[in-house]
Amino acid sequence: VYKRQRVSKMNRKTGILLGLIAVAAGCAWAVHDFLDFRDRSVPIFAYHRVEDKSDLYSMPTDEFRTQMEYLKENGYKTIKLGDYASRRKAGDSFHKECVLIFDDGYLDNLTNAAPIMKEYGYIGNMFMAGMYEGWPGYLTWDEEVKLAQYGWELGSHTYIHKPLPLLSRQERKADLKKSHDHMLGLYYSPNGVTLSYPNGAYNKEVVEDVKEAGYAAGVTGLIGTNTEQDGLLTLRRVNVFHHKAKNLEHFKRALYKAQLISWVNEKTGYDLNRFLLWYYHKK
Repeated sequence: VYKRQRVSKMNRKTGILLGLIAVAAGCAWAVHDFLDFRDRSVPIFAYHRVEDKSDLYSMPTDEFRTQMEYLKENGYKTIKLGDYASRRKAGDSFHKECVLIFDDGYLDNLTNAAPIMKEYGYIGNMFMAGMYEGWPGYLTWDEEVKLAQYGWELGSHTYIHKPLPLLSRQERKADLKKSHDHMLGLYYSPNGVTLSYPNGAYNKEVVEDVKEAGYAAGVTGLIGTNTEQDGLLTLRRVNVFHHKAKNLEHFKRALYKAQLISWVNEKTGYDLNRFLLWYYHKK
């Protein structure tokens, strides 16, 4: 009896040890796989303004420079959204490449953001809300051309800048075509015109209309980074907002959260954006 009890205890200890080894091996694999995913997935950092104001959508110039320095120190290169779409179609792989987008068409994209980014060898993507062109504080046609001379891509943020799901299908198709043709007249890209959805809002019918209008790629409001499993018309973003304290830490957390969401989605098929929507709605 004593021997049987002793063997039983040894078996339990062996089982526990093997279990711990399996857990450790699983954790090591998960960490390695996540780090690999971080390098090969493409974050699309979404900005609006780069100006020394205190609102959520205005990134102070010194904070913006710090973020660009962080990306540079961590080996990131920037690419145009149209080039990303073209390379995806060609089956290319990516390593530490990112896209920097700026919504609405603010003048400070030219006067503040572009010169800072040039210091780091970076290019951006400006998405113009057509009706704002030439308004005070927004880019004019000539200033958009100057922005393109920095190497930036110029894309559409629609013309009337209203969430596309809220428009009738007739209104939506007309607006998508008007903005597409307007931007094509300003900036020709062999990869086609790209789009950033107003308010990040879309649905299945909207995507069908965007595709019919001839857009090459579209950035939604979904949080995450992008791999070949993400549709080119439903790309994910990393929202970059201005916080009063420790802004670089918020920037790093936003990137990490986006990478984690997309990694979990790739491995399990579950999109954590659903949980986040439920959580914020519950709050």
